[in-house]
Amino acid sequence: MTTANEHIKSIQSRIDELEQTISERGEQIKSRAVHLKAELQEELAPEEVIRRHPFKTTGSALLTGLLLGRAVRSLLTPSRRSAPVSERQPAMQREPSTMKVALAAIGAEALYAGKDLAISWLRNYIEEKKKRPA
Repeated sequence: MTTANEHIKSIQSRIDELEQTISERGEQIKSRAVHLKAELQEELAPEEVIRRHPFKTTGSALLTGLLLGRAVRSLLTPSRRSAPVSERQPAMQREPSTMKVALAAIGAEALYAGKDLAISWLRNYIEEKKKRPA
């Protein structure tokens, strides 16, 4: 009987050890996940990406602005191929819808804001380059 009791006690102690090991590993995983999250946030921060790839981000911002402007312009400009010549209205009689006017205003503001951001970033970038000793 004592051997069975000892056997149960050894199994119980082994279970306790395993539970403690699992708990420790869980805490390690949690701390690693928090650390990884902080590193990723630092790595993918817009300022850091722009600092590492200034020309790529400027080019992608320019391309995005051009595509956005083209999309807004296509919404505002009626297609000339859609209606026959006899059904086209004179330019003075056409009135754009309020949705198109709102989209045009939003698009124009987005383009101006993007341009202003790009110019201010470029100005700061050039100033930083001038300040750094060669």
